[in-house]
Amino acid sequence: MADKSQEDGPLLKVADVSFKYGSLNALSNITLEASPGQLIALVGRNGAGKSTLLKCIAGWTQATSGEVHILGQSIKQNERFVREHVVLVPDTPPFYDELTAFEHLQFNAQVHGWQDWEDEAEELLRKYGLHANRNAFPFAFSRGMRYKLALCMALLIEPKILLLDEPLGPLDPVSADDLWEELNGHRNDGMTILLSSHQLPQEAHPDRYVIMEQGEIIAQGSPDGLRKSLHIEGPLSLDALLRSAIKSRKAVKADA
Repeated sequence: MADKSQEDGPLLKVADVSFKYGSLNALSNITLEASPGQLIALVGRNGAGKSTLLKCIAGWTQATSGEVHILGQSIKQNERFVREHVVLVPDTPPFYDELTAFEHLQFNAQVHGWQDWEDEAEELLRKYGLHANRNAFPFAFSRGMRYKLALCMALLIEPKILLLDEPLGPLDPVSADDLWEELNGHRNDGMTILLSSHQLPQEAHPDRYVIMEQGEIIAQGSPDGLRKSLHIEGPLSLDALLRSAIKSRKAVKADA
């Protein structure tokens, strides 16, 4: 268990994390921190390293070098601790063919030793429009419904850190807006959320953007801070952020 001094520090600390697929540098010296109640959006082109970074934070993939700390504890020596506090929902969540939607929630609650979880499970299924399908099997669900079920499983155990890989891609615009509102509520309750996405609802306002390119962080900061540093005029879209950050990076390399 983390002591008080550890709890006073950042909830999540990623320090010089690198990861290689063979000779390919998928991540290069990634460093970032997150505090309780922050919502951070990872932005980058396909292959930028966003999914790999989320897997390293969740402990699904062991970094080639560097450290990830949760509440001051290295995830390398604390796999069970990490599973209690960190949940990753991948872009294509896996399910058991023989379990219904509700039985997946039951299984998740039992694995984590939760008691009196049924009412919360029912409420989550209602929130995400899955209650009428609670006794159906996920293999018959659409991609969006499968992602919603995975979100219900994640939120049921109330992790300190929620990692979402492309959560908005499978969702229709109305569901995407609803999800963002739901995530805002959890952020206000102190949950730390990192999500990767190629799109965000118009009214979405993360606390911080982390912009990645070729396995590196090329810019990060608050929306207002990045608007100023990247000289962005007009609406602050993900497209504008990414294009401006890549342009700035190329300019820096050209001057070097």
